[in-house]
Amino acid sequence: MAAITIKGFRGTVPRTSGRLLTPNFASEATNIKITSGRIDPLRGLSLSHTSLATAIRTIWRYRFTRADRSTVDNWFTFPGDADVVASLIANDADGRVFWTSEDHEPRMSIYEVAINGGGPYPDAWYALGLPLPTVAPTVGVTGGTVPVIDRSYAYTFVTALGEESGPSPASALLSGNVDGTWALTALQTAPPNSGTITAVANSTPSPGFVTATFDTAFGLAAFDTLTMASIGGMTDLNGSHRITSVNGNDVVFQLETVQTYTSGGTWDRDAPINTTGMVKRIYRTDGTAAQFFFLAEIAVATTTYNDTTVVLTGDPIQTADALPPPKNMHSLISLPNGCLVGLAGNEVCFSTPYQPQSWPVSNRYSFVGEGVAIFPAGNSVIVLTDKYPVLLTGSDPESMSPSIMETYAPCVSKRGAVDVGGGCIYPSHDGLWLATAGRVENLTKRLYREDEWRTNSPATFDAAYHDGQYYAVHTPVGADRARMMVADIPELDSVVFVDETADFLYRNDYDGELYVLKDQKVYRWDARDDARYPSEWRSSEIQLDKPRNFSVAQVHARFGDIVEPDTTMDDENAVIFAGGPDAVGGYFGSEPFGVLPVGGTHLWLLDLLSFRRVQFTIYDGDTPIFSREVSNARPFKLPAGIKQEILRIGIGASVGVYSVTVAESTAELARASQ
Repeated sequence: MAAITIKGFRGTVPRTSGRLLTPNFASEATNIKITSGRIDPLRGLSLSHTSLATAIRTIWRYRFTRADRSTVDNWFTFPGDADVVASLIANDADGRVFWTSEDHEPRMSIYEVAINGGGPYPDAWYALGLPLPTVAPTVGVTGGTVPVIDRSYAYTFVTALGEESGPSPASALLSGNVDGTWALTALQTAPPNSGTITAVANSTPSPGFVTATFDTAFGLAAFDTLTMASIGGMTDLNGSHRITSVNGNDVVFQLETVQTYTSGGTWDRDAPINTTGMVKRIYRTDGTAAQFFFLAEIAVATTTYNDTTVVLTGDPIQTADALPPPKNMHSLISLPNGCLVGLAGNEVCFSTPYQPQSWPVSNRYSFVGEGVAIFPAGNSVIVLTDKYPVLLTGSDPESMSPSIMETYAPCVSKRGAVDVGGGCIYPSHDGLWLATAGRVENLTKRLYREDEWRTNSPATFDAAYHDGQYYAVHTPVGADRARMMVADIPELDSVVFVDETADFLYRNDYDGELYVLKDQKVYRWDARDDARYPSEWRSSEIQLDKPRNFSVAQVHARFGDIVEPDTTMDDENAVIFAGGPDAVGGYFGSEPFGVLPVGGTHLWLLDLLSFRRVQFTIYDGDTPIFSREVSNARPFKLPAGIKQEILRIGIGASVGVYSVTVAESTAELARASQ
């Protein structure tokens, strides 16, 4: 006599032959949760937000704290991959927020600009960082009395938010009487956000490029995005394009066209410089001191200033080495020391602490390979590349220490890499890897060999980390639709899958919930209890000592949660059918266009998720040989005369299942259940 009891249910282990696994491991585990050891149903998606955007690739929850400490939340949506960081300033009254994307230059916004209409949000934004003035002040001195002193001048741009650029070129050192009138002229005005196009040349500098001559290119740089309009002849250039290079007033774009420019054209920044309320700060040296000290603040449109100040009382310039961030920077993160950090090609770039507009060259570190994503580990930074992970340690952005983490584990999907606090998990060619400041480890080496892992198409992973679990939407090799893999990281002995697709997964730190972006709508994960996913758990192959006929089975489950199917709509459909073809709407899909949805009828669609069940099945290989719906914990008979040496046991359930037992007799069943 024999009996088999399965409890402590686990997921699948693709690398191990099913006959070598204990029966509580699965050959199939779909739409279930197994973190408690039982089979728990996965609840459905609950609609949280309907976006007004027509195309969304990334979502982010923006929380703004008002002066009275109350908060207001809004969803940001982005058409491409984006990395978003909230303000690093304590009690930031402006609600600064920063983001990067491989599709455009780094950007930022504040609450009154980002949330300024009906959505989608953000409504508007600015370029992150400020161009430096490019023209040195012209200085002349008249009058006054001795002693004679040497002076040099420079100036900066400052936004209404207090963000200050690096300084202009310094004026030539000039000698004059200390109390004379030092006249500054040719002070540059704010960088323009728009202008006109005076000429366009095709195939310059080489085929596939066009060169447009602007009225001014002050403040423009490679990788800035511009929208051009009203260009005659070469209409292919109208629209949004990213700059390839800038040489004087000649701006180069990559564009394949055979058109010829005739006349006209305007350009506008897609991310304007924040010039509203902008001012200039003037700095000067005194005597033999090489450092610049604050002298005065003037309107940005003012181009002259007369300095009659004898004794300076201002502070030294704080942005002497400030530069805007690289325009191709992506993968933005923040560190506890107040730095923003991003990737630009094979460089890791750090901002000046608590100065998100300032990205000095001295705070940039190069590495071998191409950067894919970055993650914080305290004040250190883990860089995932297309080759080896790189670790930068230190607390001062000017003195970080880079080192290669000597394990070949390239990241094959930026959107598949997730922050797990002090490190990250990411997909590589041969498995799911964990990288921390102290180690790099293949987490799935006991679950997958490289061949099995590659069938998941790890390069398609789009992931999130929530409640200790790694969720990754991916499209398996040869599949025509995506699915979701779920790995319980603290107990990673198996994986389960979910029949669900998504455009993006996002864990909201404010409420600790996981959100799913799907078809331009935002849903809360595992939240709708009245629409549970239909689940399927099937054991690994069970090898017996000899062929046996199991005659009785028993399932322990949360039978009180069973909900019978609602037959109301089914009954109404029967009435419609009885009314004949006209009542149904003719044959399926035959109603004239515009009267019904394409391919539709007058019949009601059945809500198959509204009822709950427990279904027990015995398989011979992949073929079911007996199946029964179970509604209570009483033992039930199995078919006589069927002997099996290898079998699988399956449970389809939308309620919790604790255990299942099969036995050759009721006596064996009773002993196995003790």
